[in-house]
Amino acid sequence: MRPRAKLARIGQRLEANVPGICFGTRKLFRQQHHLDLAGFESNDTWLHRWQASRSHQVFFVGSKDETAGNQLCQLSKTGDGTYALKIRAPDRLPASGDGKYFVIDNVAFAYDHEALDVALEAGTALSRRLHRDERGWRAFVSFNHKPAERVTLDTEYGAIGVDFNVDHLAVTETDPFGNLLRTKRLPLLREHASSGQRGAVLSDALTEVVRWARRARKPVVAEDLDFTAKKKAVAHLSPKGARALSGLLYAKCRQLLEAKCFRAGVELIRIDPAYTSTIGAVKYASRRGWRVHAAAAGVIAQRGQTLTERLPRAGTVIRAPVRGGHHALAPPARKSGDSRVVAWRSVHAAYRGVVRELWLATRGGKPPRSANGTHGGGARAAPLSRDNRLPCASKLCEQICAY
Repeated sequence: MRPRAKLARIGQRLEANVPGICFGTRKLFRQQHHLDLAGFESNDTWLHRWQASRSHQVFFVGSKDETAGNQLCQLSKTGDGTYALKIRAPDRLPASGDGKYFVIDNVAFAYDHEALDVALEAGTALSRRLHRDERGWRAFVSFNHKPAERVTLDTEYGAIGVDFNVDHLAVTETDPFGNLLRTKRLPLLREHASSGQRGAVLSDALTEVVRWARRARKPVVAEDLDFTAKKKAVAHLSPKGARALSGLLYAKCRQLLEAKCFRAGVELIRIDPAYTSTIGAVKYASRRGWRVHAAAAGVIAQRGQTLTERLPRAGTVIRAPVRGGHHALAPPARKSGDSRVVAWRSVHAAYRGVVRELWLATRGGKPPRSANGTHGGGARAAPLSRDNRLPCASKLCEQICAY
């Protein structure tokens, strides 16, 4: 009944063309009916808080046809390095000076002074936002940056690959031939931290990546991922997997990386990251003594250089890192007529199968059995044997051999 009533209310609001927007938050609006529980002494106290919450910011849209890029809020530079902000006052409010404008002196900005001065001289449209919080009023200026002069070379001279993970960024540099030169791990904060803290640490890590690319004069290659479909199916994941997926800041990472590369004159290349982790684990991780993610970042850089990886020869045994150790993997034979993508898909399936089997084998006790006779959930649920033993127990002895 409750969903039907809610749906009926939404339908009535849509028919009446009433927008579902509440400036000042609905939570604060509803607190007027429970003043004691909300901690308000009287209705006047709540009303003062409500009005302050509804009027804590004002936005002025810029236009390149107006003086200083804005008609109602104009910014000018003074001789001491600060700025003066002149705001057109409404007719019903008193103003200082000539009676038309509010003038605020000694306005300072934390960064981007040079770009702001260039935009003021060029007559670029400058949009301004005044925001009030517990520390007072703050001014924000937004404008379109001119593309910085490109400082990086083509990918034929090497690249910087970036592999985005839940708790760190793996960054690897390659030479003109695709050889992995050096790698670095940049830690990130996980879901226990606030979104502001995680965003700040992510921004610092990406700044270091861009500085590395500028010093090496090599473009940045990043993976082009889309977690929209996965986040829709988050209810079918384990609690640990759901927390990790919901805590990913990939959209923010993509936005920050594009902006930082744009301002620094660093070329950014997006590639399809299919099977990069498997290729890194099979071909580079054990040989170089690196983590799988560091090797995957190298493969991402190689893919940005339009280089391809040869498949491991059938019949050979490869040492692949699995759960903290190195184990033997026998790659499947490549069928005639299969493309390189299809062949790497079969290698990926074999590698992930070994990882899953080792995880099940190292668990104490019997794995839980679901109603449909599978372990775990989702499309990759591992089928159990008839006597409820670990799955693929016979293959475990053949495919996994710890060194």
